[in-house]
Amino acid sequence: MIETRLLRNAVMLDKHRNFARAAKALNITQPTLSRNIQLLEEKIGERLFDRLPKTTLPTQAGKIILKYARFVISSSRNMQEEIRRHQGLLEGSISIGTGPYPANALLAHTVGLFSKRYPGIDIEISVDDWRKLPYRLVKEDMDFILVETSQLDVSRDYELIHLNRHAGFFFCRYGHPLLKKSNLTAADLSLFPLVFTAFPQRLLNAINSFFFPDRDESAPTRKLQNITCNDLATMKTTISNSESIGIGTYGTLATKLEAGIFVALPFRVPELRTDYDIVKRKGLSLSPAASDLIDLLLEFDEEQSRLEIDLIKSLDQK
Repeated sequence: MIETRLLRNAVMLDKHRNFARAAKALNITQPTLSRNIQLLEEKIGERLFDRLPKTTLPTQAGKIILKYARFVISSSRNMQEEIRRHQGLLEGSISIGTGPYPANALLAHTVGLFSKRYPGIDIEISVDDWRKLPYRLVKEDMDFILVETSQLDVSRDYELIHLNRHAGFFFCRYGHPLLKKSNLTAADLSLFPLVFTAFPQRLLNAINSFFFPDRDESAPTRKLQNITCNDLATMKTTISNSESIGIGTYGTLATKLEAGIFVALPFRVPELRTDYDIVKRKGLSLSPAASDLIDLLLEFDEEQSRLEIDLIKSLDQK
């Protein structure tokens, strides 16, 4: 049986009529190409190319082989594309739901990579309040959602694919009055509005404990001025143009931190961390395309965990 690899080598040699140029196009060495052509000639039992001083031309036997080689290569390519189409990797659609933070930190980058790999797959991303998405997962037949799961009703038929937990931290714009102070305290931060999206109760509790650790339940309630919005773009713009502060993660702020637009404040609250998971309906198989997108998400999530280590260490040391 003749390997398709050898036939490809012969077709490329016929195209370039030169061993060096054909080898370069195949991304192999010239000696390797020469050996492959010799091996093909041995299998056929005929000389397939005449090696002339300035060119290489197919013999009559070579022309016959090249005719069928092109057919075999084309059929092999068509077969592979048909299989990928059957698997849903060349055409189709994926529907995803997510909240503002994971959309910005994880999904946007991953979908960009995925779309380059599979240009025939349409992707619909719904960014919504994380509390509504489990309902929408079922009612709107989404493939999966990427959401906060600390308050997820586990009695429902959900299957979770766990993501890493990423540390959250306070931040402000460059030039903020807080940056002129030394030995910052939680009381200093509490003088400025806090901007955030819809947070789960566990994070609201962590924020209150940080700012008011000695709260007396019998005393009048102390509170921060909160500014809530439903997307990160609005949050970042608000913080860029005011004296408010925000809570973010490395994934949501990396480029603006590196550009010096935002500055991470030297406080570490262990409870301020993400609790996102990929959630799909239990017992329902995902398409190969959706499964591949999830694999990319998991890879990028691991990369984010590695990249944020230095930032978190610097906050711990301040």
